[in-house]
Amino acid sequence: MYDIKKLNLKLKTNWKISRNSSLEKENYILKFNDYESEIAPNVRYYEDSKLIESHFKELKKTTKMNLTWCNSFQSAINNVLLKNEFKGDLHKALEIPKVEAVKTSFSIPIMEESEVEEYLKKNSSFHFYKLKVQDESSLGLLKKVSQLTDKPLRVDANEGFKSLQSFLDFQDQIKDLNIEFIEQPFSVGMIDEYLNLKPKALFPIFADESVLLDFKGEKFQAMFDGINVKIMKSRGLENAKRLLLKGKQFGLKTMIGCMIETSLGITEAMTLAALADYIDLDGSLLIENDPYAHLIKLEDGHMVLNN
Repeated sequence: MYDIKKLNLKLKTNWKISRNSSLEKENYILKFNDYESEIAPNVRYYEDSKLIESHFKELKKTTKMNLTWCNSFQSAINNVLLKNEFKGDLHKALEIPKVEAVKTSFSIPIMEESEVEEYLKKNSSFHFYKLKVQDESSLGLLKKVSQLTDKPLRVDANEGFKSLQSFLDFQDQIKDLNIEFIEQPFSVGMIDEYLNLKPKALFPIFADESVLLDFKGEKFQAMFDGINVKIMKSRGLENAKRLLLKGKQFGLKTMIGCMIETSLGITEAMTLAALADYIDLDGSLLIENDPYAHLIKLEDGHMVLNN
């Protein structure tokens, strides 16, 4: 009943963030009966091809779910079973209004300042940009991007800053730039730094890596202004929906995000768009050979479902 296939995805540009860089990505498509869902393993959570393939061997031998399977693999299982139960109608399954088109941010990976202008020219249709930064060493890159575009910027540090003071110095130098918010400046374990930053922050601070299967609402209120929910981290659409609603319950802004995923994974994430204040679903746009590209089209910086 289950089947799996590996996708060897080629990226359009070097995907460099604070912790690693890559020109390719290995994802998987899990199939159950007539339905498919994507697995996008993430090395940040110790997920790789070897682990996914070992999980699939275990899945073939059992009819029971194994809660020790990694999040991205369990996400695909939960999603494909949900599709099978509701004959592919995820909006009915989740009781969420359908959104046909969303304005997504578009990512600028860490790159040489001399490369930014050409990169922006090639990707000029977007309404927001998400700039990956390392730490204070990325100040020049951020200022260069700000000189080249007047569109709002969303800064993503991917846990790159090592101290509160280094971030405070950084934000002081960018306080006049057109920045909407900053994602995950410190590692997940740096709780005191987040608590101390909150009253001093010049921009809203969003949690990304700090959000997995759940979060403590009152604690997050004291640390963050918003959350970035991804189905690959939260074990599927149903729990991702719960997290987005919980975020709103605690007064946090909500964002639906993605890994490097094909348009199959992006269409699944778009199911949650009505619950998000911000959309960050450009993962498939970074892929050269997206086998599901027919599912979505890009129109004036909008991701539009191909019905």
